[in-house]
Amino acid sequence: MTNVRRIAVIAVAVYLLLVLFDRFVLVELLARRVGVPLFVALVETAALIGTGFAARGLFARRWQPETLDFSRELLVGYPIFGALCFLLGTLNVSSWSMGALLVVAAAGGVYAIVRRLETKRPQLQTIDAIPLLAIAVVIGCGLLAAQAPPTSLDELAYHLAVPWTWVKEHRAIDLPLISHSYFPLGIESADLPLFAILGQSGAIASHFLHLGAAIAATALLLRLARNNALAAAAVVATPALALTAGWSLVDFPLVGICAALVLEEDDVGPGVAAGLLIKYTFIPFALIVLLIRKQWRGAIGGAILGSIFFLRNLLLTGNPIAPFFTAAAPHVADYRHAYLSDYIFSGNFVDESLGASLLAACTLSVGAVAWTLVAAGVALFFLAPSARVLLPFFAIPAARAEAPGRVMRALLVIAIAMQLLLVGWFVDRTEIFSLISGRASDEQFVAKQRPSTTTIAALDTLLPASSRTLVVGLNETYWFTHRVRGGGNFDGPRMSRYLEAPTPEALYNRLREDGITHVAVFAPAPPATSDEKKIEERETALSPGAQRTLALMLDHFAASVTARERATLFTLR
Repeated sequence: MTNVRRIAVIAVAVYLLLVLFDRFVLVELLARRVGVPLFVALVETAALIGTGFAARGLFARRWQPETLDFSRELLVGYPIFGALCFLLGTLNVSSWSMGALLVVAAAGGVYAIVRRLETKRPQLQTIDAIPLLAIAVVIGCGLLAAQAPPTSLDELAYHLAVPWTWVKEHRAIDLPLISHSYFPLGIESADLPLFAILGQSGAIASHFLHLGAAIAATALLLRLARNNALAAAAVVATPALALTAGWSLVDFPLVGICAALVLEEDDVGPGVAAGLLIKYTFIPFALIVLLIRKQWRGAIGGAILGSIFFLRNLLLTGNPIAPFFTAAAPHVADYRHAYLSDYIFSGNFVDESLGASLLAACTLSVGAVAWTLVAAGVALFFLAPSARVLLPFFAIPAARAEAPGRVMRALLVIAIAMQLLLVGWFVDRTEIFSLISGRASDEQFVAKQRPSTTTIAALDTLLPASSRTLVVGLNETYWFTHRVRGGGNFDGPRMSRYLEAPTPEALYNRLREDGITHVAVFAPAPPATSDEKKIEERETALSPGAQRTLALMLDHFAASVTARERATLFTLR
C-alpha cells in the first residue's frame, strides 16, 4: 500500500468514526466541556514523563533518552512531580508559580520523548482478543468517568478537596481537621498546577491525568504478566481498580509503581521514592520485594527522596505516619468485616470489590515474591481494611500468575465478564450518558449524584470574597469556591475535638485565631437507607459536648443567621 493510499484510507476511517461519534455524543459539546482541561492534562503528562526521566537519570547519574520507558517514567514521575509542586506550594500557589514549574517539566518531557522516538520507536505488544477486549472496556469506562465532574466522596472530601483548598489559600498549609491530609500527597499535589490554571475545571484535567496513569499501569501489568495477558486483564477488570480508572484516586498509579518496582532490574531508587510519596501501605510491599530479591541499589536514596511527607508530618504533629497512632486517628470501625464475600462483592461498596478473577489468579502465582505478597495480603485481610489497601498485595501476584489451563482459563474469562457487567452497571447507574449526550448539564449531573451541592451553591453566593467558613456536618468541601475548613472521611471525632472547648468564649477565640469568619452547619440528611449512608452519617456526627459548645457559642457570638435549604450560615462578630 502506497503512502498516499494509506493516508487516504486513514482519513476516511477517521471521518466515518467522527460522524458515528457525533451521532452518539455531541462532539462540539464535548470539546467545549473538556477541550482545555484535556490539553492541560496532556501538557502535564509530558511533565510527568520528564520528571520521571530526570529522576532516573539523577539516580543513575546519566541521562539516556533511548532507555526511556513512557509508562514507567510517567508513573514514577507522577508523585515526584507532585512533591515538587507541594514544596513550591509551601511558599506560594498561583497560576504563575505552578505554571512555571509545569512548563519547565513539560519541556524536559517533550525533549526526552522526541529523543526517545528518534533513537527507538515504541513497539505495540500483541494481546489476545479476550484480554484486549476486557482492557478496552475498562479504559472506555474510564474515559466516560474522566470527562465528568467529580462525584465520589473520597474526591470531594480529600483527594481533590485538599489541593483545591491550597489553591484558594495560595499556599500549601496544614489542614488539621482533615486526617487524610497527612497521608503522602504526591499524587494529589500534582493537581496544584491544574487547579491554579483552570480553577475547578482542573478536576476534569485531573481525571484525564489519572486515566493516563491507568493506561500506563495497564501497560506495565501486561509486561509483568509476560505472555499471560489474561492475568493482567483479571487485575485491570477488578472493580476496585476498573471503576477508578477515570477518578482522581491513587490506586492505579500505586499498582503501576508496584509493578515497576518488581520489574526493575537495575536501580530501584526512583520506584521506592515514588511509592513512598503515594501511600503508607507501599512500605510493607517494598520491604517484601527488596528483602526477597536482595536488591537494594538506590533504595536508601529513594527512601530519602520519598520521605518528604513523613518529615512534614513529623514537624507538624511529631508523628511521621500521622494520623495513625494518635488520639485523633480516623475511626473506621464497621467499614469492613473480615468476610471474603464482602471483599469480592458488596452492594454498598461496589467500587471496593476486589474481584473474583484477581483472587483466583493469585492461586496461580509463581515465585517467592508473589507468594510472600499473597501471604501479607491475607494477613492484612484479617484486619478488615479497605479493599484498596489490599490491592497491591494481590494484584502483583495475580499478574505474575502462570498460564492457566483450559478449565481455569474458562473460569477466569467468566469471572472477568461478570466483573465487567458490574462495572457497566455502575457506570450506567451514574447516568453519565445523559451528560455526554447533552440531556443534562454538569450542574444538573452533579446535583443528582451529590444533592448537597445545591445547598453549597446557595451558601457560596452569600459568602464574601475574604471569608473563611467552618463547615460542620458535611465532608464534601470541594464544591465551595470560597475558602472553607471542614473535616474529611471519618473525621467526626476530629471535628468534635476541635469544637470541644471549656467555654463558648474559648471556642469563639479559637475560631477567630484560625481566621474563621462564618460557620455553616448542615442539618442531618434524611434517614439512611444503606450501610454506606449510615457510615457517612457517623463520619460527620459530633459528640454531645461539641454540639453543646458550638450551639452556645453561636447563640452568643453570631452577628447574623441565614438559612439555605438544609444548612444554616452564621456570621461571626
